[in-house]
Amino acid sequence: MTKTELIYLEDSYLKEAEVTVLEANAARNSVTLDGTIFYPEGGGQPSDKGRIDSALGSSTVIHVAKQGNQVYHYLEGPLPSKEEEVTLKLDWDRRYAHMRNHTAQHLLSRIIFDKYRARTAGNQVHADASHIDFAPATFQSDELPVIEAEANRLIQEDHLVTIAFIDRAELEKEMGPDRADLSRLPTSIKRLRMVRIGNFDAYPCAGTHVRSTGELKQLTITKRKSKGKERIRITYQLASL
Repeated sequence: MTKTELIYLEDSYLKEAEVTVLEANAARNSVTLDGTIFYPEGGGQPSDKGRIDSALGSSTVIHVAKQGNQVYHYLEGPLPSKEEEVTLKLDWDRRYAHMRNHTAQHLLSRIIFDKYRARTAGNQVHADASHIDFAPATFQSDELPVIEAEANRLIQEDHLVTIAFIDRAELEKEMGPDRADLSRLPTSIKRLRMVRIGNFDAYPCAGTHVRSTGELKQLTITKRKSKGKERIRITYQLASL
């Protein structure tokens, strides 16, 4: 089966696209497409939602999942036909909220790594509030204002966020083992998508991000919680637009 082109990897701001249906599965009311602007759930970021317009009408995209080289779009509404050209339309407000929160996660992860050598052990992005788990970590609640102030300084400085695809060997040399453990990635993956925040941070990521830190407006750390021995979760939210 033809591979689904992940259009969002190149342009996270694309809200609509014309694509072709590769397969239509009536049993689960899903379609695979030759390209998609919908982000499939993964890496701590929820899937996009929106709609697909076809000759039969408009269908709501309720979930998107990636399996191998295919991206499955699960629908409520009429099922487009195989080989039909359709129009994809994102729920842009939801996507943009995820973009802002995901970029904020990169900022906080780098700040806390630099200050406390605590690595990101997990994260979950949401449209309203998100969280990050750090381990091994020992920083306390009274240190959160310093972390928050540093994040907001970087936001106000409005650093550019850029995307580049680089060789795995180059990435491993640039980052070192302390910052990112790439051993969990299959050795077959030779090129990785690098997200750079000015000269402050560079980290491999397949998620969607904003173009500059200024789009985050302001960040507030709302909670610190112990999740076990030397594992700390912080919850944060961004100012409304």
